[in-house]
Amino acid sequence: MDSLILERLLAPARLTEHIARHVQLQGALLLSTTPRDIDAPGYLSDLRGVTLAWDRQAGAPTQAVLKVSHPGFGQPELPFYENIAARLNCPVVPTFYGGGVDGPTGRTWLLMEDLSRSHQRPSAAPMPPTFARSAGIVEALARFHAAGRDEAWPGLGPTLWERLRASEWLDAACARLLAQAGDALNQGTRDAYARFLNGFPALVERADRLQGRTLIHGDAHVWNWMLPLDGRTDTPKLIDWDGWHVGVGVWDLAYMMAVQWDRDVRQRFETPLLDRYHAALCACGVEGYSRGALHEDYRLAVLLHMRTPIARYARNMSAYVWWPQLTRVQHAVEDLRCLDLLD
Repeated sequence: MDSLILERLLAPARLTEHIARHVQLQGALLLSTTPRDIDAPGYLSDLRGVTLAWDRQAGAPTQAVLKVSHPGFGQPELPFYENIAARLNCPVVPTFYGGGVDGPTGRTWLLMEDLSRSHQRPSAAPMPPTFARSAGIVEALARFHAAGRDEAWPGLGPTLWERLRASEWLDAACARLLAQAGDALNQGTRDAYARFLNGFPALVERADRLQGRTLIHGDAHVWNWMLPLDGRTDTPKLIDWDGWHVGVGVWDLAYMMAVQWDRDVRQRFETPLLDRYHAALCACGVEGYSRGALHEDYRLAVLLHMRTPIARYARNMSAYVWWPQLTRVQHAVEDLRCLDLLD
């Protein structure tokens, strides 16, 4: 990270003003800030640990992480933490100490709790976590979805359904991808996409009738989670809130399992993890949503996620991203007989 950015963002007087908006400092003054390296490489951001020294003990943070998003990325995270996280009061969301936009560069920055001493990544990507760790993740995801249900969340940008409807690019992008793949893509997948594209508008309208609208993360793959270190009882934490919006919980679940996991792991983990997710929703007080309804909603979400690898392709992302996702979601569609929803 550029030293000039660090100097601006970590200036004690300025940083105290930002932190005081979110933390009761009881008159404490920040004396110094010391950046340090941490083992947390960012994909679209730069991350540095920060040690903060105060003139008195006042419950102010002494260890934190500074996240500075790359230009053009990260803008939605700041309003999430500033306007939504406090209303949610959900322990799955990391503690936020302050944030803003760096004037000279336009880069969004956040000062967050330091999880390095209490939490760990669930696995080394792209290897899926163990079932036990995956169960902890979906149970924590259910807690977040339960906290965000039945709220009036106005003015938060496009909802899931508005995003899906804004897919005028989908047919052309799919045609280009199929042409590029040539005979490396089997006829069954080509036929499935033909049916999917033909039925896509009706699927979106069907999804618009789903119950249980809530806040969703939008990028809730397992490697965006931090799990408690072995032997600790801390709450799992969900990070990287760049894609949050209003939707339905099954969208996050389908993205986590059907889009990200190879067939063997998904087939073994999928049903019991949906069981654990549903039980956690019920434990959080969610009523009137049966396990059978969850299964059918999940099938619809998996089918709609056939759009996801095409969207990655349309954004010129690497084939290392969208090609395996194309295969994984197609396998899930086949296993769950999702195309039957088009009949």
